[in-house]
Amino acid sequence: MANEDNLITEGMKSIARARGVKFDYVIESFTEALKNGVKRKFGKGVESEVSVNKSTGEIRIYTLKKVVDSVQDPDKEIGFDDARKEKPTIAVGDDFRQHIPIADLGRTAIESVKQTLTQRVSEAERNRIMTEYDKKVGEIVKGIVKVVSRNEILVDLGPTEATIPSYGIMRSEHYRLDSPIRAVVSRVDRAQWGPKIILSRTDSKFLERLLFYEIPEIKDGLIQVIRVVREAGVRAKVAVQTLDLRIDPIGACVGYRGSRIQSIVKELSGERIDIILWSKEPSLQVSRGLSPAKIKEVITLDDNHVLAVVADEDYSKAIGKNGVNVDLASRLCAVEIEIKKLSEYEQELKEKELAKINIQDVKELKPAMRKMMKEKGYSNVLAVLNAPVEELKFLLKLDDEGVENILATLHSAEQIAAQIEELEATKAAKAKSEAAEAKTEAAEAKTEEKQEENRPEEKKVDQKESEDVKEKGS
Repeated sequence: MANEDNLITEGMKSIARARGVKFDYVIESFTEALKNGVKRKFGKGVESEVSVNKSTGEIRIYTLKKVVDSVQDPDKEIGFDDARKEKPTIAVGDDFRQHIPIADLGRTAIESVKQTLTQRVSEAERNRIMTEYDKKVGEIVKGIVKVVSRNEILVDLGPTEATIPSYGIMRSEHYRLDSPIRAVVSRVDRAQWGPKIILSRTDSKFLERLLFYEIPEIKDGLIQVIRVVREAGVRAKVAVQTLDLRIDPIGACVGYRGSRIQSIVKELSGERIDIILWSKEPSLQVSRGLSPAKIKEVITLDDNHVLAVVADEDYSKAIGKNGVNVDLASRLCAVEIEIKKLSEYEQELKEKELAKINIQDVKELKPAMRKMMKEKGYSNVLAVLNAPVEELKFLLKLDDEGVENILATLHSAEQIAAQIEELEATKAAKAKSEAAEAKTEAAEAKTEEKQEENRPEEKKVDQKESEDVKEKGS
């Protein structure tokens, strides 16, 4: 019997090692299962006591009953005469412990014990895995591809399995069975059959953790990753900063001849990665976020909307293929970015200036013509220049030569307006420069006044020193 007990104990140790649960928990589960087996064999009201010796492997099962003169409940009580046959010294009111061999439980009860033990150990294993992978959310794990389907990939992580759903799969990649794979733990759900671990290779956190592992300065905290945005398999933008001015954050991330960043690009199947220096200045951040395009000007339209003006040849770079570059830049800077060509922007500014010129202010036109234009709805120069020639001929009752003369006159007015605008800009710049000079002169004058105030005290000190010298001489 002792050998059988030892075999059972060794079996529990093997279960604990295989399932990754504590041996004490397996013994506790086995004890509870034996108690349930006793109730199944001898009745639900029967109380029992089970002890397992971890050193010798001995298993002892006892039923517990109260000694009474008259038995009312056979499951919980035993007659005094029956108890004295086993223990002559027992008295009424004492607890009677009767040893029961495991074999006496019967095959049905033993099967119930096995089932209960398996169930409890499985539950403990599920809880352990749930706790373990809850702590790994946002971390990268390694596994082996076991099943590849259209909607998901099944990954063997060793102690458990995980799933990469369709939104976590990079469409530019081809996955093969039994090939190694790395992914970030996106979340862990509690399902009826156990923990459901969701992995992703498209999550921005995956790229962030790859940078953490590949770049020592990020791991040591010398470089901070502020934000990561991705269009998985196509392009990614990473904003970084450092508090140590001696470190070049972009150079450290890229590495010598791109050695560091290339290992990450390879892991992401050729995904292009833009490393950008983070700035708290919104305009500068937008300009950097739209790289590799060169930005001429960034104009804030409102709190969440900016206009970026780019050179005509850089327009396609700023937009990117299928709008990816501007979309990523918008997400990186947390604002909506509108892209406009420099030529279009300058044309719009020109039209705005022309719209400001009232037709009545163009003295080169005859008063009667100005009056007729206003009556026909041409209130400013832009309205006339944008009108079709045939419309002007019909409404203003002019021939081709007359329309040409009017348009030439208005174009000369346009040039005059441009010259006036340039002159005003020059005046404004000159006024700003004069104000700065005046401010500098005022500061210098204030400094001189302070120096003058200190000079009498210096004279007094010099005079006192000379008097002291005279007294010593005398």
